[in-house]
Amino acid sequence: MTQYNLDELKLLNQFLFALFLVADFALFLHFGNTIFPWFALIGAAIGLSIIVACWTGKKYTFFIAALLVSTTLFSIVYNWQTIIH
Repeated sequence: MTQYNLDELKLLNQFLFALFLVADFALFLHFGNTIFPWFALIGAAIGLSIIVACWTGKKYTFFIAALLVSTTLFSIVYNWQTIIH
């Protein structure tokens, strides 16, 4: 494999790991409560983003961005009924 292919696979893995991490935690929170605790989901994502940014610097910015975007997306998806009414 070329270096370009390896870099692309690393970015894809970072994105998928962030997406699955947030999706699993959001699903856990959704099944555990009758009202979705979106503050817990957003707080966990921001906290993990800060920790990763402090430890690695700019090396995993794609992971951090994917984590925050997917957190926003899942917060909207699981709170859709509350937002509409």
